[in-house]
Amino acid sequence: MDAKQEQNAVDDMVRRLEVRYADLPADRVKTVVTACHASLSDKPIRDFIPVLVEHAARSQLRSERHTAPHAAPHAA
Repeated sequence: MDAKQEQNAVDDMVRRLEVRYADLPADRVKTVVTACHASLSDKPIRDFIPVLVEHAARSQLRSERHTAPHAAPHAA
């Protein structure tokens, strides 16, 4: 995977995750994805970077969704 393909995959991921986590601010989703992507910038083999970034970003966003103060309480 070349750098352009990788960036396109990450950009597509941001759009998908913005929809999936619409209850979180879109800029927060992009920030999380960007940080996850940057954390893997030193890895020489790039083929699976988008998959690893998406996994890490989803995990963090799920956690933020559950701890967000604006999250609706569960019905009792």
